[in-house]
Amino acid sequence: MLRANHRAAVACTLLVLGGCSGGPGAVSDRPPADEVVVFESVLATIMRERGVPRERALELGVEDALLARELRARQPELGRWLERVVLARQTLGALLEDAKAGGPPTDAEVQELSAARFWEFDRPRMVQVAHAVVVSRDENPAARALAERIGKATAGIADVEKFKAAAEAVPAESFTVKVEMLTPVTADGRAVEPKQPPPAGPPVQHLDPLFSTAAAQLEHPGDQSGVVRSQFGYHVILLLSVIPPQQPSLDERRALLHDEIMRQRASALSETTLERQRRELVPQQERSALAAMQVLGAGR
Repeated sequence: MLRANHRAAVACTLLVLGGCSGGPGAVSDRPPADEVVVFESVLATIMRERGVPRERALELGVEDALLARELRARQPELGRWLERVVLARQTLGALLEDAKAGGPPTDAEVQELSAARFWEFDRPRMVQVAHAVVVSRDENPAARALAERIGKATAGIADVEKFKAAAEAVPAESFTVKVEMLTPVTADGRAVEPKQPPPAGPPVQHLDPLFSTAAAQLEHPGDQSGVVRSQFGYHVILLLSVIPPQQPSLDERRALLHDEIMRQRASALSETTLERQRRELVPQQERSALAAMQVLGAGR
């Protein structure tokens, strides 16, 4: 029955501007029992949050309203809770408008978000390297000598697998030698894979600055460093590839990040509103309903 009502509601396009009986542009404060109204602000919020076209957003909005009506008839408490969820979407739309009223993104907002996602909006030159490290936390002439022998054994080798084989062929004696390819790294030690960044990929790592500085000094794939001392030991570094910088101007980033910064502002306003409501709502049941509303609203 809910599905039939849903289809009927969509078919008669009462959706945003009113019902079938009222004609184009008609808005009823109290729609007939077989009609529902989905406000424009609710529709815009659903489209933005779900990334769906208008037709699909209309379906979702109508479904929410019909479900709330059905639940209010059968389970009044649950029905009133869902109605608050629908109202929350409309409130979020208003909060976004309030966020936009605060003006364009400030330099500080742009810089903060650029730093958080530097690989996309403020990426300096990065290098991907392989290294052979003789593990030694302390200064150790014998460990350095072994690293120097590894450097000689791998000199002129540009292929990573051949580099690994040559390094591992050098007798390690009593030391531990690790040979591995690393995540691309900046000169200041920030390591991230630009093609698979967070949150889908691994979080940003921070490599030893002495190591990353030495790696950044290599210019052409196949270049190899001398022995580099870090807090982990003695390294021989092979440059595999160079990832060029990607640093749009501040104004370009302001345009690129505009919508996301507006959403962040709206989210901050939403948190402030929710916190105020939590303080004002005394009954524990209402507090639980508000928390559930927040979770459901974020998930949609």
